[in-house]
Amino acid sequence: MADETRVRLKNGGYAVLTLDDVAVAALRTAEDIAYDVLVTAGGRNLPALVLVRNALAGREPANTNAAETALHALGFDILVRRRFDKDTGQPVRLTREQIRDSAT
Repeated sequence: MADETRVRLKNGGYAVLTLDDVAVAALRTAEDIAYDVLVTAGGRNLPALVLVRNALAGREPANTNAAETALHALGFDILVRRRFDKDTGQPVRLTREQIRDSAT
């Protein structure tokens, strides 16, 4: 497990994300069930994107995947909410085209 890692920012640059910064940010980050990618920190499930933004003092990660990848590199457990179709009750599955088109 690393003590620090780099995270890609929305402006195209990179920032250093440290384990200490994430630990402090976890204390002031609220749990929020509206997010689909959560990180387990301090016994709570926190939104990965918001946690990284708070740890970087407001600088914006490029996307949720960049935040998730950085937190994983620091040793955090990542939880991803699974979506289900309301009509069929089946898990939502993306087509290859949807996955390819969503990549940044």
